[in-house]
Amino acid sequence: MLKRLRNWLINSRHFLFSWYTKDSQETQEPERSLVELPAEMRDRLVEAVDNLPNNPADQEAILSVLDETFDCWFKNPNDTNNSVVILSDPVATISRILSETLAEWIEKKQVPMRLLPLTARPIEIETIKSKLEYYLEQQCPKNNFDKQGLEVVVIPNLSWFFLRSLEGLEGIEYLQSLLCKGSENRFWIIGMGQVGWEYLNLIYNIEAYCGKVLILPKIESEELQEWLEPIINELDIIFDEPRLDQKLLNNNKDNKTNYFDLLVDISEGVSKVAVQGFLKSVKYEEIDEEEKVEEDETKSHPKKIVANTPSLQDLPALESADQYLLYSLLLQGDLTISELAKTLGDEELEVRARVQVLRRQGVVEQQGQVLKINPIYYPRLKQELANNNFVINGE
Repeated sequence: MLKRLRNWLINSRHFLFSWYTKDSQETQEPERSLVELPAEMRDRLVEAVDNLPNNPADQEAILSVLDETFDCWFKNPNDTNNSVVILSDPVATISRILSETLAEWIEKKQVPMRLLPLTARPIEIETIKSKLEYYLEQQCPKNNFDKQGLEVVVIPNLSWFFLRSLEGLEGIEYLQSLLCKGSENRFWIIGMGQVGWEYLNLIYNIEAYCGKVLILPKIESEELQEWLEPIINELDIIFDEPRLDQKLLNNNKDNKTNYFDLLVDISEGVSKVAVQGFLKSVKYEEIDEEEKVEEDETKSHPKKIVANTPSLQDLPALESADQYLLYSLLLQGDLTISELAKTLGDEELEVRARVQVLRRQGVVEQQGQVLKINPIYYPRLKQELANNNFVINGE
C-alpha cells in the first residue's frame, strides 16, 4: 500500500504542485487561447478608464470630514483647528480628487476660496517660498457672502511646494508659520500623498500644526465593481472562472464577485492599482465550438472579451540606488530628471541612466518631462521599501 501511495504521489506531483509554482510551463489549468486586445480596442478601454469619475467613496469621505471640521471652526474659529489634510496613496492623483470634490462644497458653503494656482512644482526650486508669499499674502477677496472676512485656502498637492533639498524645504517652513497664525479668518484644505506626509512629519512634525488628518479609505469589492460597471457593460466584458483554490474558498459566489474580491485583495484596496490590474487582465478569447454561431468557414473565429484572473507585475530585482530613486518618486510625487537628481544629490546623467533602465522594466513611467511610479508595481514596491527600512505609512 505504501509503495502504491508513493508511486501515485510521484505520478501526480505535476498536478499537486502546479498551483504553487511560478514556472510558466506548470499551469493550474489547461492553457487557453487568450490573446492581447487589438490596439484600437485597447485604446478604447484605456480611454474609458481615464475618463472614470473619481472614486465616490473618496468624495464621500472628504465631504464628510470637511463638513464636520469646517462647521466647528466656523462657529468658534479661535478655539478649534482650522485645517483638514487629505492623504492619498502616493500613486493617486490627489489634486484631481480634491479639485473635483471641492467645487460643489465651496458653492454650498458660500465662502471665498483661494486655490493656489500651481499645477506642478516650480521649475526654479528656490522660488517656491516667494511664490507662496505672493499667492497667500494678498488681501482676502470680499463678496456678499464674506461677512466675517473668511476664506478657504486650498493646496491641491503639498508635494508641489517642496523638494528634499536645502532650499527646497523653505516653502514648508513658511507654510508652517502661516498655519500657526490667522486661524480666525482662514481655513486650510491640504492634499498630499501619504509617504510624503510621513517624511514631513519625521523632519518637521508637521501634523502638530494641522487639524484633522484624513487618510482616504481603501476601496471595497462592491464599490470597485460598481465603479467599473459602465466600462464592463459598454464592452460586454465577461468574467473567467476563478482559480480552483479561490473557487473552493468562495463556492457560493459568482465569477464576477470572485474576480473583484481577488482584485481588491491583490491591489490592497488602492483604486489606482486595482484599475491597472483590471486593464492587465482583460483579453480576447476564442469562443468555444459550442458557442459559435454557424457561419462561413472563411470568416475568422469570433472572439469575446474576458477578464481573466487578475494579477500584479513581479517587481524586478532592484539595486540600492534604484530603491532610493523609487522612494523619492513615492515621497514627492511627480518629479523631473533634474528635480530627481537634486533630491538624490546625484549627477543628472547618472540619474537619467538609472531612470532609463527602470522605464524599460516598466516600473517608472514618463509623461512629458514628468516621472511617475507605474501603479501596478506599487504594493510590491511599498513592501520591498518597508522591508529595507524606508519610511512608509508611518512605519
